[in-house]
Amino acid sequence: MLHSRAALTALINDVLQKAGASPAQSAPTALALVAAEASGLPSHGLSRVPMYVAHLKAGRVMGNAVPFIANQRASAVLIDAANGFAFPACRLAVDEAITRARATGIAIAAITNSHHSGMSSYHLDAVADAGMVGIACSNSPAAMPAAGGKRP
Repeated sequence: MLHSRAALTALINDVLQKAGASPAQSAPTALALVAAEASGLPSHGLSRVPMYVAHLKAGRVMGNAVPFIANQRASAVLIDAANGFAFPACRLAVDEAITRARATGIAIAAITNSHHSGMSSYHLDAVADAGMVGIACSNSPAAMPAAGGKRP
């Protein structure tokens, strides 16, 4: 029986590594999944583990990916997730955005070639901790209708 978030994070980290993820890919992914679960958003939490494992095994996500800065300007940065999990790329994007916003007053970061980005608010915690305001957006296939709508 798991008795803490740390134990659950360690278990997910281990499962992802056994499925082929590097520690640099698995650790931030495990943290994000547990945070989503703890925040009451299981659709972006533990329920994702079997799917992420299957995606690793099928090569849909690259377990050894290393995100990198693909393009940059003073207030903008494009992170290439190298077809890995989004979480390490999101961490790099947020860190870069905070640094650039401190230097220029405003910043934007975008990520390309990534996997599912999880609970958007999770990525903004570091922005709030830096005393800044952030907005997170993601693309997605039509899956849910707008409020009052009947079709996605």
